[in-house]
Amino acid sequence: MTTAAETSSAGGRTLRKAVIPEPPRRHWLLSVLWSARVWLLLVATMAAWQAVTTLLDIPRYLLPSPASVIAEFVETPWFIVQAFLVTMLESVAGFAIAAVIAFGLAVLMSRSAVVEDFVYPYLNIVRVMPIVAIVPLLIIWFGHGMTPMIIVAALIAFFPIVVNTILGLRSVDPDLVDLMRTLNASERQILRKIRVPNALPYVLSAFRISAPGAVIGALVGEFVGGARGLGYLLVTAHGRIDTSSVFLMVVLSVLLGLVFFGLVVAIERRALRWHPSTLINGQTVRS
Repeated sequence: MTTAAETSSAGGRTLRKAVIPEPPRRHWLLSVLWSARVWLLLVATMAAWQAVTTLLDIPRYLLPSPASVIAEFVETPWFIVQAFLVTMLESVAGFAIAAVIAFGLAVLMSRSAVVEDFVYPYLNIVRVMPIVAIVPLLIIWFGHGMTPMIIVAALIAFFPIVVNTILGLRSVDPDLVDLMRTLNASERQILRKIRVPNALPYVLSAFRISAPGAVIGALVGEFVGGARGLGYLLVTAHGRIDTSSVFLMVVLSVLLGLVFFGLVVAIERRALRWHPSTLINGQTVRS
């Protein structure tokens, strides 16, 4: 094991050389427990929930136990999985569309003040517009399929991405840009080699917000006028006062949001291993 300091002699004098100690290594069991800490917490929460509903004999229509929620899933698993996949597809498609359009628009706005002055008022309108109010219009225009839900998911995910991307593209060290220009680099090369890498932490940070937001958008669309998906099943269960089904749809919606968020975080950790935001004391942060 490396010590904090090493001694050596030179010319009759004793010299001390500082050495950075190696970080302590966790036992493999502790590493496994730490990696599974979120799931262990969820299991503990479920156990406490089951104990409370059993010991206090809470009626199922008020607070169903986890066992009854699981039983609700076991009754029609494939039907519920289909609804889950529909909502997931709507969320992913909406998020992807928002990411592509927002990034392209952010590049234009960051390079042209005229484009920014023209577009920004409309972005604010999209931001403050009550999404629930436009879902009926989208259903009239596009029908009861997946298209309105995808559009709603994209609208909710769009604004954080475009704002953060503009900030990242503009937060470049001017000296780096001047250096590239002295090397006769074109604006496209500056964008690709300087501005986009600099904006990447901002973009991926916005993805953390927009990914769960896309799930919320898809659910909101299904609440109002969907014919499939978790949101539609949740509204149907509420109309039947089936609390177990309502809880099941809520749990699956939360699970979808967590998986989506975790996927974005994993991509961010891998793509930004070089960035200081992923380092603590020189070591990569692990979620």
